[in-house]
Amino acid sequence: MEDQFLSLLAYVAEQERKKNRQRQAQGIEVAKARGIKFGRPKVVIDEVFIQMYKEWKSGTITATSAIKQLDMKHRTFYRRVKEYEKS
Repeated sequence: MEDQFLSLLAYVAEQERKKNRQRQAQGIEVAKARGIKFGRPKVVIDEVFIQMYKEWKSGTITATSAIKQLDMKHRTFYRRVKEYEKS
């Protein structure tokens, strides 16, 4: 008897989770249709970055110094370097 009751509760909880996921997915679709963007904003390549990039490439400053002056993480810095070099 107790096992059946626990099974029933587990079933009800699983169904509630499925409903929640479905409602969440619908909400995300509606938000995307309205043009709402999710996630962190992308760090743009601006004039300050280009100046630091040129100084870094010429050997005037180190990559660590450029990263600190730009106030970004090293992975972001190298990702932006790759994007800048491609363009």
